[in-house]
Amino acid sequence: MEASMSDLGGLKEAIIGVEGKDAFNMLRFESGVHRVQRVPLTEAQGRIHTSTVTVAVLAEPEELESA
Repeated sequence: MEASMSDLGGLKEAIIGVEGKDAFNMLRFESGVHRVQRVPLTEAQGRIHTSTVTVAVLAEPEELESA
């Protein structure tokens, strides 16, 4: 739905939509901070780089009928 890049060329923010039966119930416990550990290809000494991401899982509100 929307994405923005960081000044260094990485992904800064992304907003996605997931639809399907029980999509919210299946993903709602993924909210919070997640940590990713990796060894970049450019890392000669094998040091691990750690990144974090904050995930928010929100249900889309139902539309209300106007009176």
